[in-house]
Amino acid sequence: MKHISLNYGAIRDTIFKYAGKQLVAEGNSSTILNSFLQNIKKNPALKIQNIIFKNLEEGHFDKERLAERYIAQNIKLLEGISWEKVIDSNRDVRISLLENSHVEGDVSKGELYEHIHTLLESNLRKGFTEIDKANQAYDFILNHLLREKTVETEKTLEESEEYPKLLSWNFVTNLAVNNFNQRYAHLNENEKGLLKILLSTEENKANHLEDLKKENLELINSILNSGPDEDSEKVLMDFKNNIENHVNENMDESIIHLAELKDTLIDFNK
Repeated sequence: MKHISLNYGAIRDTIFKYAGKQLVAEGNSSTILNSFLQNIKKNPALKIQNIIFKNLEEGHFDKERLAERYIAQNIKLLEGISWEKVIDSNRDVRISLLENSHVEGDVSKGELYEHIHTLLESNLRKGFTEIDKANQAYDFILNHLLREKTVETEKTLEESEEYPKLLSWNFVTNLAVNNFNQRYAHLNENEKGLLKILLSTEENKANHLEDLKKENLELINSILNSGPDEDSEKVLMDFKNNIENHVNENMDESIIHLAELKDTLIDFNK
């Protein structure tokens, strides 16, 4: 039986992704985004999940006791909400807005989303007995809140918020909550070209994806032939293996990731 995800984070990210494409194609209004925001306003279970997911994704602390207290404060927000209400609300919003579409969150946050979902379930579902799973979820979230934030990471985040690029998940989600016409001017010509590809036919996207694979492999082989250091060579070989063995489960994401990789390789080869 196919697994149907009812994880709020995955549902939210998928809706933002569709909303971003809808905004690009139709202008500064998105039916799916407006419906989703209305659902959040009216439904306490969705509203609380939205707050908790955002808090635990973005929260950051230097001291463990502060991070632990923060988790406890977020759990306290669940008072008066039942697990059945959470699941029913997630199912309803998924079916009404996404129907049978594949639901998937930001690939870099998928594991975090699953652990937040488990944290909610362990505190709300009566008869929950998977203690080890609950402890693993808590530890993962705690470590996420205590993660090290480098100056480079913070600088990149600031830049992506001020000038969101197409070549990132942040661009799609920012696009879904901002007027596209105010953001479009910041895209460079390469990004505008990629945007047109993503909005084109499946055949065009498939052909472009194959071209990107070929271009990336040629760039990697060129760098390998130049004699990089051992660490760089290992990373490049990993890139090469991933491209050669890649399965196109999500063509849009594959195109974006390979376009990002191409830019990285070009900079590396300068």
